[in-house]
Amino acid sequence: MFTDFINRILGAEPKSSVSNRLEDAVPSVIVKKDSNKTSPKPIPEKYKKDITALERYCDCELSSLTGLCIALTLQKALSIMPKERRRIDAYRGLQSYLMKEWDITLTITSRKTKSKTL
Repeated sequence: MFTDFINRILGAEPKSSVSNRLEDAVPSVIVKKDSNKTSPKPIPEKYKKDITALERYCDCELSSLTGLCIALTLQKALSIMPKERRRIDAYRGLQSYLMKEWDITLTITSRKTKSKTL
């Protein structure tokens, strides 16, 4: 209201927001999403070799399984999926990717890893 008063004093033209709108706007294209269809996300290049090696080791397709738990020793993991850095933390990215995308737990232990038993 105050802005209308100032606009009248200054002689500015009142803004009409209604005239810029289309009254009966209809979209020209209607897109229907199929909620039953789930397209698999592509696997990042840096994990493709490791996931393929794990699938050969487990003799199953990991993308079709959920809730799977894979426990390996560091020596076994290095023989299946060789890494330049021969430590558990070299597999952290793969572990988090499998957990986040496919709900698969990959546990790698070494002789230096302390067990958490009560």
